[in-house]
Amino acid sequence: MTWGKFIIAAWGVVLSLSLLTSALPASWWFEPGAVRVSDARRGVCAEMDFDREINRPFFGKWKVTVMRKSGSGKWYTFRIFSEENDYRPDNSLPEDLDLCWWTWEDSIDLPPGEYRINTLWRIFPTAGGVREVRRTSNTFEVTP
Repeated sequence: MTWGKFIIAAWGVVLSLSLLTSALPASWWFEPGAVRVSDARRGVCAEMDFDREINRPFFGKWKVTVMRKSGSGKWYTFRIFSEENDYRPDNSLPEDLDLCWWTWEDSIDLPPGEYRINTLWRIFPTAGGVREVRRTSNTFEVTP
């Protein structure tokens, strides 16, 4: 084999691996479960239940949108939180998971009403491209 053929073959392998990686689904890196938020009193961070699997390290950005139910029964954006994180398979969630941790805030003062949480994770694999995963929580109530 000549050097030219070897170089072309090597580039072909690199290109094939790159294309294969870019076709992988988000679950190759991250598998989030259902997001459950408990009812809470105003001024108290609602407890949460969530499970996830981080299958491979990745850099990700997340956005949490707190939706509030209007008097007409429609949902509107009440608050938005966003950040980024270095996700690794050995990362764990806190034992006392709550909405304050979820939004990365010290406290959240939600007025009485019905709410739900929309969460978007944007996964940036080292091989390039972007994957998105979305989850919507159950409806929960904040009381006075």
